[in-house]
Amino acid sequence: MSSRKRDEAVYRPRAGDLVLDTRTGRTGIYMDTIGGEHYLRPTDGGREWTARPEHVGPAPAVRPAPR
Repeated sequence: MSSRKRDEAVYRPRAGDLVLDTRTGRTGIYMDTIGGEHYLRPTDGGREWTARPEHVGPAPAVRPAPR
């Protein structure tokens, strides 16, 4: 049985979406879901890592630095 509330919206990223792993605080690119885990890749390249779907959400919008 899931501990998620029934009316809570589920975030379902699409391949290429920029996401936030709330468990680690890392931002990455969503690649795929395999075996119930999301596979994420660092934005600047590198080794993928996995995250549970409940720990993944949309990455916060980045504002450009003031000039």
